[in-house]
Amino acid sequence: MPDLLDYLDWRGDLSFAADAWNEIDALVMANYCYNDFPGVAAPGVRRPLREAALVPDAEARPEGQHAAQKHVLLDRMAGTARFGGMTVCDFVNEVDMSRGIQFSAVTADCPDGSRFISFRGTDNSLVGWKEDLMMSFETPVPAQAAAVGYLERAAARAEGPLRLAGHSKGGNLAVYAAMNAPEAVQNRIAAVYSFDGPGLDERSMHSEGYARIRARIRSYVPQASIVGLLLAYHPEYTVVKSTGVGIMQHDTFTWQVRGAHFVELEQLDRGSEIMDQALHEWLRQCAPEQRRVFVNTLFDILQSTDATALSDMRRNVRANATAILEAARRVDPSSARMVWQMLGRFLQIGAGSLLELLGKKPDDPPTEPKNRP
Repeated sequence: MPDLLDYLDWRGDLSFAADAWNEIDALVMANYCYNDFPGVAAPGVRRPLREAALVPDAEARPEGQHAAQKHVLLDRMAGTARFGGMTVCDFVNEVDMSRGIQFSAVTADCPDGSRFISFRGTDNSLVGWKEDLMMSFETPVPAQAAAVGYLERAAARAEGPLRLAGHSKGGNLAVYAAMNAPEAVQNRIAAVYSFDGPGLDERSMHSEGYARIRARIRSYVPQASIVGLLLAYHPEYTVVKSTGVGIMQHDTFTWQVRGAHFVELEQLDRGSEIMDQALHEWLRQCAPEQRRVFVNTLFDILQSTDATALSDMRRNVRANATAILEAARRVDPSSARMVWQMLGRFLQIGAGSLLELLGKKPDDPPTEPKNRP
């Protein structure tokens, strides 16, 4: 079935003057930023996308799942009339375990006079995944604060409309930056696109900044979404048909398109709704300090392997497993007890949710076997 790469074949020859911005364009922009642009990282350096895409160094290409598709996407964009003439600038990529930050963004100056700011989602780094989990007990996390500053600088460097987008954590950063920007900057924002991005904390959702930008937020989730329904998510969202299975639907290359629009569904899968209920109930029962201890303990153990990325964990499984077990033995007993209590609570809530999915309440008596006729 058609996806965003097929879209580039269909619409790539049409300029934005001939065919205005649409939601699939925004998804393209939310994905191209997974590539690095080292040639435009210095302040004031600008380069046409068709030139910035010519990166000879393989180290400047992204790693991780489906990275090859993102290479293809960038190369395909560079060859189109629609995207190739964009000017790319202000590339930033900060990954620092000591500061607890994984943040990357890039800006494109578009032929129609607008600026498109793309925020990268979680990469292959351990600190990136830790920062995601930190959102459950801390606001702002370092990447969110960085996103606000990046938007303000990008807005100050040029006039005209602004569009923001991101996939996964990048979607969260786009919304957070937009809602915390000065009102003068907010007035220039034409749209904010979040593609299966996790939600915000409750205080942010009820803030004046969020209220001012809410009508311009475009939220999209696949039919079996998990990530996009975490925390307090945007109440108006579009459900997109995906060819992926389960969590693999988080990969937007599995999302289906028809012309300039997504193939939409009326509602989420029942399993996604049940998982959403279970996760929110678990978070409701766990205090922020418990979540903090859980996340810090988990990543202290993982960092005992000296790995900095998920790919490092897979390179020497036996040695890493030994290091993890040894680190787990050294965990403070009170922290270990809290972690096990939280895991047990989640399993209990998850079991109840599974029973609900099967049409039974957790306290229902066991079903009696039926007699054969």
